[in-house]
Amino acid sequence: MTRYVLCLLFFVWLAFLAGYFLVSAEVFLATHVGGVFRNAGAFGAAGVLLSPGCADPLYRKAIRVSMGATLSTPFARTDWRAGLDALRAGGYA
Repeated sequence: MTRYVLCLLFFVWLAFLAGYFLVSAEVFLATHVGGVFRNAGAFGAAGVLLSPGCADPLYRKAIRVSMGATLSTPFARTDWRAGLDALRAGGYA
C-alpha cells in the first residue's frame, strides 16, 4: 500500500515540475497512440489526456511502439470539452 501512495506523490510532483500535458483527439490506431506516448516521454510531459475515441494505451501494440512509456506516463481518458475546460481552469492555456 505504501508503494502506491509514494508513486502517486511522485507523479503529482512530476506534474508540478513538468508543467505541460499532451492532448490527443480521436487517435484510433494503437500504434499511433504508442507514438504519442513515446513522444510524451521523450519531451518530459507530465501526462497525456485522451479523448473517448482514442485507442487503448495499454494494448500490447501501443506498449511496444511506445517502448514502455505508456506504463510510466500518467494518462486520463475524459470527455473532450470537459477535459480542455479543466486544463484551462488549471492555467494550462
